[in-house]
Amino acid sequence: MTRRSVVTLMAAGVIALSDAGPARADDVRVDTDTTLQAYDVQSPASSVVWARRRLTQTLSLRYVKPLGEPTGRGPAPSLQLHVRLRLDQDFGDTCLTDRRLCYAIVNPERRGSYTPVVDEGGIDLPAAYLEARDLPLAAEIRTGRQLHVDEVGFVRFDGVSARVAPRPWLAFEAAAGALVRRTSVAGVDAFNAGSLTYLDLDPEERARVSEARYDVTTWLASLSCELGSEELLRARVSARALHERGGFVEQRLALGLASRLTDPVRLEAHGVLDVLDPALIDTQLGAELRAPPWGVQLHLEHHQPRFEPSTIWAYFDVAPVWLATLAGQVTITPALLASLGVRGRRTELEPAAEHDLGLDGTISLFDARDSVSLTGFGWLAERGPLWGASLLGSRRVTAVVSVEAEVSLFRVDDPLRTALRGLSLQELLATRVEISDESSVRLVATHTYGQAVSHRLSLLFFLHLGVWR
Repeated sequence: MTRRSVVTLMAAGVIALSDAGPARADDVRVDTDTTLQAYDVQSPASSVVWARRRLTQTLSLRYVKPLGEPTGRGPAPSLQLHVRLRLDQDFGDTCLTDRRLCYAIVNPERRGSYTPVVDEGGIDLPAAYLEARDLPLAAEIRTGRQLHVDEVGFVRFDGVSARVAPRPWLAFEAAAGALVRRTSVAGVDAFNAGSLTYLDLDPEERARVSEARYDVTTWLASLSCELGSEELLRARVSARALHERGGFVEQRLALGLASRLTDPVRLEAHGVLDVLDPALIDTQLGAELRAPPWGVQLHLEHHQPRFEPSTIWAYFDVAPVWLATLAGQVTITPALLASLGVRGRRTELEPAAEHDLGLDGTISLFDARDSVSLTGFGWLAERGPLWGASLLGSRRVTAVVSVEAEVSLFRVDDPLRTALRGLSLQELLATRVEISDESSVRLVATHTYGQAVSHRLSLLFFLHLGVWR
């Protein structure tokens, strides 16, 4: 799909909506973001410099067409069009320090420097759907490319989803369609949640490396049910299945629970069961206490990684991980905050498990104009200690201009990766200019020096523009 055809599709959708229903005050909003990243990395052991550039631009359109008048029971039904385009462009060279010899990383003819997982870029369509909202029984219907979130996780697909809530304590949701892949219209692998890159191989390579196939169509079916109220107990059950040629590649069940029996206490639990390869692959338990000026959170997690069956990673053994976190915050004064957290991790490796213990904390001082925060962390790990600290300060110079500076120091000591052992120092300078309430420009410059990459210079440029009517 070309840029012109995609923009034409957006315009056609707006015209179609503008002709639907009686004349009402329509809501139109257009947002655009531009991010330019540029950095140079010099190898500490040679005269090679990696120069990389990335330009990412997004354009979003939201058009709302009311279909009636608001009532005392809620907003009026409406038709909504949501379209988001994203352009991602990678370019750069690998050069000697004198720049007399360079290789382009995205040129397939340069076999000595070509990186197949680095693409020159392309237009991605993260979202393009038509939605009917606030229908009877609080129903919502959405068709097109969308991001679906349930207790199993999130996934991007082309298809239809619907939600109905006949009672405040009861709701049902369903979704069906095809996952977004590289072969989808305006789809690129780089932004596909939970999937890996499928390389375009020639016929001989494709037969030899079947797990790197790229022409896979994966069909999705999902069903969820919510029951109860969080003031007592709110439960959400989700079931999801993925099917490719040859059979099912994923079947999962998930349950989420949340309760706030008393105002300062919130309890939650979450679990995901892999049905095809029976195992509880994701488990989370949490408790939170909010009693100003104090706040305390306790979280326990267990993760057993899973990979897509059609990729080579599915043939590797996985390492289950257990995580435990105890964190607390206190508001000392209206302008002084402090937090402290203790974290533990157990990784079940062969022949024996590994254990890590970490501590982190932050203290922040701020007012209407200035802010200063000091953050530090430290890990006692069986693979070696790791610690770091950073000092961040910001000031609002004028009503529309603000600046910030940060200095960070990190220490890594890993006996298995001696090249990374040592200190890393980073300095950051940034400025932000607010063009309007919805538009701004931000520039970030960073310099990093470390044992592994020597000097690294990075420049980030952000531009956000918002237009609404």
